[in-house]
Amino acid sequence: MERYYKVGELAKLYGVSPDLLRYYEKKGLLHPKRLENGYRAYSVREVWRLNVIRDLRALDLPVEVIARYLEDHSAATTRTLLEDELALLDEQIARLQTLRAGVSRRLKAADRAYARPQGVCELQTLPPRRCHSLAAPYRTDAEMDPLLQELRRFDPEHLYVWGNDGIGSYLSLASACKGRCQDYTGVFMLHPAGETTLPGGDWLTLTYRGPNSQNDEFLPRLLAEAKARGRTPDGPLLEVLLVDIHSSANDADHVTELQMPLAPAEPADET
Repeated sequence: MERYYKVGELAKLYGVSPDLLRYYEKKGLLHPKRLENGYRAYSVREVWRLNVIRDLRALDLPVEVIARYLEDHSAATTRTLLEDELALLDEQIARLQTLRAGVSRRLKAADRAYARPQGVCELQTLPPRRCHSLAAPYRTDAEMDPLLQELRRFDPEHLYVWGNDGIGSYLSLASACKGRCQDYTGVFMLHPAGETTLPGGDWLTLTYRGPNSQNDEFLPRLLAEAKARGRTPDGPLLEVLLVDIHSSANDADHVTELQMPLAPAEPADET
């Protein structure tokens, strides 16, 4: 005598809700027998179909695809289905590996940011760096946020995870020389396909932790350091966000690097 399961029994056996079994019936995946009292009765064949449904749902296949497969269930269609799903899984694995690399990169970038000497002027020779940029003066963080959203459109995948990794602002050199150290002229995002290139050469840099109001202290320090070294600032200053509000709501955790491009050093007078 063939064994039948009531909806509650089958739901308990598979650890699912009776509503889910009714949903599968509505979508044509299960075909329970109706008893005289109106109750659903699931045969061993329906149990087999539920096994297949569970396995294919674990592969994230849509219910509609599973329904078509169950209507044409053979060794050939099974192989085709699994080959297609294998290709999709490979794509998902590749995407997850990319995202994992992004998370790892952000962790390492944060570690490097917090390990940097704070408030110390350093002379660095940097290579040319390509970037996307927007020339749009602003003064407040609220005005900056829409500009950052514009930058994200260039490469949304690159900015998947917390933080802006390579995003910052241009600061007016002329304003900084007059003591106005938060006069922003635009934003940028470092990117190998960027349409703008930051020049290579000597840059004076200084990293600090805390709110960017500290520009009032540290930009004059950079200018004084350039003068002490007999070097001339050349072009807009950069405020690079190493750790910002996307990583912490507490601005005491934020890390910013100021970068000042320098004109080539004058050759030494050999006379």
